[in-house]
Order: sequence, then C-alpha cells, then structure tokens
Amino acid sequence: MADSSASGARPDNPADRRTFLKIGAGVIAGAAVATVVEVPYYSSVLGGKNNDSSSTVSSLQSQLSATSAQLNSAQGQVSSLTGQLNSANSQLSSTQAQLASANTQLSSVSTQLSSTQQALTSANGQVTSLNGQVSSLNSAVTSANSQVSALQAQIGTTTGFLNLNVTEQACVEAMAEAIIPSDSNGPGAKEAGVIYFIDRQLATDYGKNAQMYWKGPFVYPGLTGPVTVAGTTYSGGSMTAGPNDGSRYQYGMLLREFWRSGVLAFEAYCNSAYGGNFEKLSSADQVKALTDLTKNAPTSFNGIVPSDFFNEVFLMTWSGFLMDPLYGGNIGMVGWELTGFSGVNMGNFYGEGHTSKELMVATTPTRLRPASLAQFQQASAGTGA
Repeated sequence: MADSSASGARPDNPADRRTFLKIGAGVIAGAAVATVVEVPYYSSVLGGKNNDSSSTVSSLQSQLSATSAQLNSAQGQVSSLTGQLNSANSQLSSTQAQLASANTQLSSVSTQLSSTQQALTSANGQVTSLNGQVSSLNSAVTSANSQVSALQAQIGTTTGFLNLNVTEQACVEAMAEAIIPSDSNGPGAKEAGVIYFIDRQLATDYGKNAQMYWKGPFVYPGLTGPVTVAGTTYSGGSMTAGPNDGSRYQYGMLLREFWRSGVLAFEAYCNSAYGGNFEKLSSADQVKALTDLTKNAPTSFNGIVPSDFFNEVFLMTWSGFLMDPLYGGNIGMVGWELTGFSGVNMGNFYGEGHTSKELMVATTPTRLRPASLAQFQQASAGTGA
C-alpha cells in the first residue's frame, strides 16, 4: 500500500480513503481475530505442535486401537458372562425340573406312606382281634385242662393195682402197648391207662365170670370125640371158636385165673422161643410172639388154647382204650380223641350250639370234643337236673 501510485489512480476523495482504511483494518482485524481463535483450538487439539500432527494422529489411532481392543475384550467378557448366565439358567431350569420331579416323588411317597399307615392300622386291628381270640382260646384250654385235672383226680385210684401182681403187670402192659402203640397217629394203650382198666375188670365182676354161664360142658376149640352133658353123651364133633361168637370162652376157671395162667404160659414161651420175658423183647420180637399166639404156635400153654388167650387180651386192650373213662381206662379220653368219638356230647355239651337234628341231616360230619359220663353227671348235678 505504500506504493499505491503504481497500481492505478489514487483516490481523490478523503472519504473514500477512510472507507478503504476501515475495510482494510477490518480485514486485518478479522484475520488477526481468526488467527487468535485458531491458535488456541489447534493448540488444544494438536498440543500446540502443528508441525507434529501426523504423530499425534498416530498416537490417537493407537489409543483408538487400544480402546477398541479393550472394547473387544470387554465384549468377549460380556459374551463369556452371557454364556455362563445361559448355562446357569439351564442349570437352574434343570434343578427346577429335578425339584418338581422330587416333589412329585415326595407326593407319591407320602401317598404310599399314608396307605402303609392305613394298612398298619388295619393290621394292628387284626392283631388285636387275634390276640383276643388267642386269649379266649387260652381261657378255653385252661378250662379244659381244669376239667381233665378233675377227671384225673377222680380216676387217680387207677394208679394202683387190685389184682395183677408185679410180673403180670409188666407182661400185660407190654402186650397192650404192642397191640396199640404210641406213634405219629397219637397216644396208645400206655397213655390211655389200659393196664389199669384190665386190672379193675379182673378184680370185679368180669374177673369173677359174673352173669356168665360156665358150668359146662366146656367144648374146647378143635375138640373131637363125644361130649357128655348132665350124664348124657353126645356124638363127637369139631368146632372152631372166634372172638365174640358166643362160644369163645369154654373154660372151667374164673377169668382172673385164666389171665394168670395165660401170662405165666406166655412168659415161659417167650423165654424159650426168644430168650427173655415178653416185656424185655424188641418190638419186632414182641410182634412175632403175639403172632405165634394167634397161630397156636406154643405146644404147651397151661391147658389154654394160645389163640384164646390172645383174643381175650386183644378184646380187653381195645375195651380199655375206647371205654368211658368212668371204668378206669381211656384216661383223658385219648382213645376218643384218636377215633373221633364224642362220648355223651350230642352237639352242645361245650356250648357249640349244634342240635342233634342238625348233626343228623348234615351232609358232612362235625367232629365234636368228647365228653364222658362223669362230666355229664357233674353237669347235671350242677344244673339241678
């Protein structure tokens, strides 16, 4: 501007000069202001080092890359945490399913427990009922035992002997036991006290031939030749007697003597044939010896037919086993218990509630507990009958 004449016409108007100066000053002022504004800006951005802008950008890019890496790392961690969260959610869902299943099982177990408790309560009720029945049965057994004890007390005298001596007792008892032995079926002649029954019978009317015609003539089994009766002789003949045929006993001696002679003859035979008294023999030899009697094997038997003696022993053994205990045998009614005989019990002796008509028309038999004459007499006396 100092050389303004070289550039053209010079303004003549002073006003125009002022205008130009204002404009120029404004331009310069604006440039100055702009420069003043720009310098702080770039200084703040570029750190006041306009000449190092490239390195600054690189630094910023490095920082950006580091920030991006951190961001990526954070995103990876977020993804990992998200996966862990999903896994935890899955585990939670599985645990909830298991818990639901466990609750279902617990409900089922509770139902079963309730059912078991009901069954246990029912079983306890049944046990209580059975205990009551057992108690009732025990009372009945106690009562029955008392009755048996009373009966045994009544027949306690049968423990002694009135007719048989010691030797006869041993032989007769062994014969009775061999005929009706004690085995798996039940008690035998020994338990029934058959020996006492026979002894009592031999000491009373039976042993004295009471109400028996025995004055003869006596026709022995197998007898041949003539028979004389009251001075009249009859032609000879032959006969064979059997048990209970009306002509079994044809001897001119009392039955107590018949038994005594038979026992002595039988013991003598057992000693000669088997080497000892009958009661000392083995069971097998005892059976053989009794069989010998039935076959009349002994050739000498004190004037008695051996089979006659066996038949008498056999009959009295069964009688003592099955007769009413009132007569000294069948102790405890063991014979009746074994054979199912009820004695005088007609259906209601022990309160069973059966009537005679009911038992008669029943299609199947009813087994009743036996009752003896002595029991019947006691019951009748107790009721005033």
